[in-house]
Amino acid sequence: MAIIGNLEPKPETEVTEALQLASDDYRQFITNILEPAKEDLEAKVRKNAVALHQAFGVNLLLAHSVDYLQAVRFADGIKESRKDLVKTFDERFSVAGAYLGNRKMELIDAINNALKHIRLDAKRYQSVEERYGEISYQSLMEEEGRVMCHLESYRFDYCRVVLLPALRALSGWQFECIEDVLKFARGDFLTMESSYHPDSYDPDDPSTAIDQMIELCNPPCKNCEQSADQCFCEKYVFAGVSGHFEPAFSPASGELDELLSQISPSYRRS
Repeated sequence: MAIIGNLEPKPETEVTEALQLASDDYRQFITNILEPAKEDLEAKVRKNAVALHQAFGVNLLLAHSVDYLQAVRFADGIKESRKDLVKTFDERFSVAGAYLGNRKMELIDAINNALKHIRLDAKRYQSVEERYGEISYQSLMEEEGRVMCHLESYRFDYCRVVLLPALRALSGWQFECIEDVLKFARGDFLTMESSYHPDSYDPDDPSTAIDQMIELCNPPCKNCEQSADQCFCEKYVFAGVSGHFEPAFSPASGELDELLSQISPSYRRS
């Protein structure tokens, strides 16, 4: 990923020793910790081979990502509590996903603290427990290679719905200089909305038309990224409501006609 724009351009920042150190620490954290964790978890999720301790390990790393970003923001002169940063994290740093919109890091942080303290402090996490019910280290359970999250009115694949979207939002950035890190840490950036639509084909190469047609007619689920026949979302529950398969994309108007005409010259649009 790359930063493609600035929402509110700011004057050139004075790079203090503390700011340089925090920026370097964050870049190394992404490169040496988050990116390998993402690649490892993606591989295990594809095979449905995630162990419970592995999910807790990734969850801990993501919870600590808040601290690394807050260190950059603090050195940049932004004063805020960690709690306030967690509250706005998903929206500020583009953590995508249809379910649990803008609430993933809040749950990641809560699960991490539940593991550390066995159960959450109900007073400290009142708003979280009002939403999810009691959270403990037993809220995550391993089931046949998936790590499921079981809460009062929720039941879902924790890695696919929460961990991977957060990892993808925070890793893969090409920070060329400290100003790039600052744009990201401030939330002063624009990103293209992620899309699963197949875009690796040359639109002028008719020999790929069949492959394109297959992909367009078999989109993955935008919630779990699995195909319709592998999607488990109908078995999951979010705020007491059953989930369902939601195609990540649909063909644009005329797109199927164009591909069919490339596949068969005798095809005529109705």
